[in-house]
Amino acid sequence: MPSHQHQSLLLWGVRRMIADGFRLTGFEGRIDQAGPLDRLPPPFELQGVRPDACGVQADGGLIGFAEAKTEHDVDNAHTRAQLRVLGYTRMRDGQIPCSLYIAVPRSCAYALDRVLIDLGLIAAKHVRRIHVPEVLLTR
Repeated sequence: MPSHQHQSLLLWGVRRMIADGFRLTGFEGRIDQAGPLDRLPPPFELQGVRPDACGVQADGGLIGFAEAKTEHDVDNAHTRAQLRVLGYTRMRDGQIPCSLYIAVPRSCAYALDRVLIDLGLIAAKHVRRIHVPEVLLTR
């Protein structure tokens, strides 16, 4: 069961996706503030990796993924494997990279940057980092 902090971070990530024009098609777990998102099916699996959320842009069909990482899972083998797959996934034509939204506590921004540097994704325009102040993640 994902922690409250993880689900709060995920909610920040999917709200940013929605603001950017994505229609959510998959959402992992449950959180009180998610409303209708809680009724979505779990996201699909891609190369052995299941994102926390996924969606499609209505205007162009671009696929996007959301990942939430708490302070305890920003830098580990599982996260690196997830971001390696999701960060390099491209649309069917192979030209356009899928969007990836990563929500972390603000205090973990540098740790996330180090992981993205190691994976070669630090300057990727399709990777959107969301740094959430910790005060907004407490109950």
